[in-house]
Amino acid sequence: MSASTDMFVLGKTLKPHGLKGDVAVKLDVDIPQNYVGLDMVWVKRQGTLVPYALNSVSVRPKVTVVHFEGVDDVDAAMSMSGHELLLPAAALPELKGLQFYYHEVIGFELKDVTQGTLGEIVDVIDLPGNPLFKSVRDGKEGLFPMTDSVLRQVKRDEKVVLLDLPEGMYDLYFGAGFGPDED
Repeated sequence: MSASTDMFVLGKTLKPHGLKGDVAVKLDVDIPQNYVGLDMVWVKRQGTLVPYALNSVSVRPKVTVVHFEGVDDVDAAMSMSGHELLLPAAALPELKGLQFYYHEVIGFELKDVTQGTLGEIVDVIDLPGNPLFKSVRDGKEGLFPMTDSVLRQVKRDEKVVLLDLPEGMYDLYFGAGFGPDED
């Protein structure tokens, strides 16, 4: 499997939790409870994806605790620390409307309701409280907020994300006399 197209990063193992092989995990998802029933994940170890069965997944107030099958003491749990956890993209719950997975919109066209194309989405920058779309148009990069007040529509069939940008934001990146390539 190609890690970039068929798999997504679910989170990362942190450190042993207790003495019986449990591992504290940071899930990089909006609703950790959606993953309580998982019975398997892939762990990226030395560049290789290794499947691991799960005995339990427990979402707690500050951390998620996972018990990997066969990891039954603190030393084994320590060896599981610091690795990415991945799942096949097909295992993701389907999102609708304005909800989307960041990896899902990479390659979509980003458009503004009045200015038109803002280029292709090449990245999503997950700043706390201010996630941004990064797009490239005619060699110029733009960073655009994905806040509720700006995000208008996610057209999955057309591979388009539609925004309603604040006045002046388009010109900041793509208007005459502005942008990194202008003097």
